[in-house]
Amino acid sequence: MELINYKSAKTNLYNKISAIDFNQLAISNYNKEYIGRLKPALPFFLAIYANCLKEGLSRTEKDINEVILVDYGGGSGFLSMLAKEIGVGKVIYIDLNEKSVEAVELIQNETGIGPDIILHGESAKLAAWCSENNIKPDLLLATDVIEHIYDLSVFFKEVIGINNQMDLIFTTASTPYNPHVKNRLHRYMRGCETGKLEKPNYYTKRVNYIKKAFPKFSRKNVRKWAVLTRGLIYSDIHKAISQNERPLLLDAYNTCDPETGNWTERILSMRDYRELVATYHYTVEVKKGFYNTQRPKLWKKTLSLLANQLIKHSGKVGLVFAPFIFLSFSRK
Repeated sequence: MELINYKSAKTNLYNKISAIDFNQLAISNYNKEYIGRLKPALPFFLAIYANCLKEGLSRTEKDINEVILVDYGGGSGFLSMLAKEIGVGKVIYIDLNEKSVEAVELIQNETGIGPDIILHGESAKLAAWCSENNIKPDLLLATDVIEHIYDLSVFFKEVIGINNQMDLIFTTASTPYNPHVKNRLHRYMRGCETGKLEKPNYYTKRVNYIKKAFPKFSRKNVRKWAVLTRGLIYSDIHKAISQNERPLLLDAYNTCDPETGNWTERILSMRDYRELVATYHYTVEVKKGFYNTQRPKLWKKTLSLLANQLIKHSGKVGLVFAPFIFLSFSRK
């Protein structure tokens, strides 16, 4: 594969994005706020996207202009844009959020660069579209997505079913290695359950659903099942109670919105990930992430630079200090 100038591509894309006044763009307030949070750290996120692309493209023997790439849960579409900037042949963007899909189309019009295909939906939509169009992607990239997908067993079945040779690269800040990150995420999860961060909280949502679905239950029974069914959506809660099956809660904190199935930064072990893809003869590799060094204050920038050096040169121990991880799933 030809040499790719990632530095030049990142600079070009940074300039294109920086030239846009997103507040004047006809996109939703949600996307204005989302991109507004991204922009101050845009070089950092572009570095993450570039690392995903490097890792994924290094696993294929195809010329870059022949590669078919999926930007899954693509959000702002900046990863798709960087992929096209470096010359990826076909980029398929897909996101469940309709407002994000609309925003990507508008941003593409502004910058003149973006994905070749834009889809609205999840893995089932992607699988159906690829089947209908006889497309077999070589690579799927997803940043800060895997920790939110409700049923990963379904996700991997549908995605790997598209092409059982496709490489899958994810980033996630829900690292099982870094104790500081884990403690912070556990506090966030507790907040979603208790109401400090989500109103109505997830526990109350489950209680209200069980009361309505099983009106003969005593208050004690309702509360018992509301605890036991943490991490399930309404339909699965109903199924678990009807069949008197108590879900196995492997983690004391992981929780999801029972209405949408969106997990709150779910933390899984490498063993969990390996078991999810073992049936497809896929292996899982984990690599260390890094800190943002684009800091306005000198002392913060210095600490970030030192931390990145520590992570880089400390072998597997560096996973304990890394703020996020890269997960690579590939066929054995």
